[in-house]
This record gives sequence, C-alpha cells and structure tokens, in this order.
Amino acid sequence: MNKKLLTLTTLTLTTSLFGLAQAQDAMMMGKDAYVRVVHASPDAPNVDVYVDGMRTVSNAAFKAVTSFGEVPAGSHKVMVTVAGDKSKAVLEATLNLKAGTYYTVAATGLVKNLKATVFTAAKLNSNKAKAQVNVYHVSPGGPRVNALAVDMMNAPILKYGVSYGRKATVLVNPMGVNLNIVPFGKTMPVVKNLSGISVAGGKTYSVFAMGVVGGTGMQAFDLVVAEDKLVSGSMKGQ
Repeated sequence: MNKKLLTLTTLTLTTSLFGLAQAQDAMMMGKDAYVRVVHASPDAPNVDVYVDGMRTVSNAAFKAVTSFGEVPAGSHKVMVTVAGDKSKAVLEATLNLKAGTYYTVAATGLVKNLKATVFTAAKLNSNKAKAQVNVYHVSPGGPRVNALAVDMMNAPILKYGVSYGRKATVLVNPMGVNLNIVPFGKTMPVVKNLSGISVAGGKTYSVFAMGVVGGTGMQAFDLVVAEDKLVSGSMKGQ
C-alpha cells in the first residue's frame, strides 16, 4: 500500500471511529429528560409525588421546589397524593418527556381546581457573562405582573410582563437583586419586593410568584427563588 493510500485509509478510519464515538456519546446523553416538581397550590396539604407508581418526592410543603433529576424519556404517569397516604390522590397526569429537555412540573391552582402546569426549557444557562432568570407566575388569581429594577430607576425587566400560568425569561448582568413586583404597566402598588440575593454569570435562577394576592399567613403572595440545578438521582424512588 502506498503512503498516500495508507494516509487516506487511516484518516477515513479515524473519522469513522470519531463519528461512532460521537453517536454513542449522544445516545448516552440523550436518553433522559430532566424533571423537577413545584408545590404551588396555596391551600393544598403537604404532598408526595409518584412517577409510574414509585414515590420520588416525599412530604413536600407549599412553596417546595425540587432540583432537576433524571427521568427516562417517554410517557410517564405522575400522581400527587396527600403526604403519607397514596390512596388520596389530589392530581393525576400523564407526561410525555423528550430526551434532553428540562421540565418544571408545578401543582397549580387551589385544591378545587388543582392541575399540573408544565414548563419546558431546552437547556440551562451556559453564558458565563450573564445570569439567566426565569420568572414563573403561579399565583392563582394574580394579575399580569412585571419586575422593576429598583436601583435602575424602576426600569422594567420583563418586556411583556408575565401572566398566570406563564413563564418569562431574561438574561441579566451578575448583580445583587433588588426588584419590585408590580402590576404590568404600573409602578405601584408594589405587590412584593425581592432583594438580598445575588445572581452569578453562567447560572440559571427561577423566581416563582406563589400564593394569593391579598391572602394571609402561608397563603399570602410570596416570591420563591431557586437556583436551577441538575442533581443526579434526585428523582429516583424513595
């Protein structure tokens, strides 16, 4: 075999092996979806969550937000029950999960009309210069709202605001957060102030508007902040 042919054969073989390795890596990376659960029903009791009959979340209270965990892609039956009593289902849903997609499954509404609201994302933030902030409106009966940057002359952060059952996403510079949540198009009244936290570049954060506007105690309107993380095994059976 001449030198030129040998070089060509080696290059072809190397390229083929590299392509095979890439395909195998893609298969390994793409077999799971990533799921987290949010308890956003103000008057619901503590709950357990079952996926295909296996308990994956135990005794979650109102405002609980889990980390993302792996769940095999495909169709799955999700059941939410009163904590400690599998016979008392308060919500049942079937989810069709796509590999590589991030799912936020929130129990929303009041108990009398409880439902599963599902939000999706293709990936977590990888922009090292920016922080990604997702705002989820899961406050039943709450108006369309916006977030105003207090330290930037109340500049609106969300171009179109966010309505109940919706999500808005924005990339911001790493900073200390000082936001006023207000009805869309207004600067008053301030429904809730969010401050005392910092967001870092390359990370993803979620802000959940929960509770009832004008409510009292645990049911009162509140903002729950979570850093979006994938924690391997966190959605396995308990």
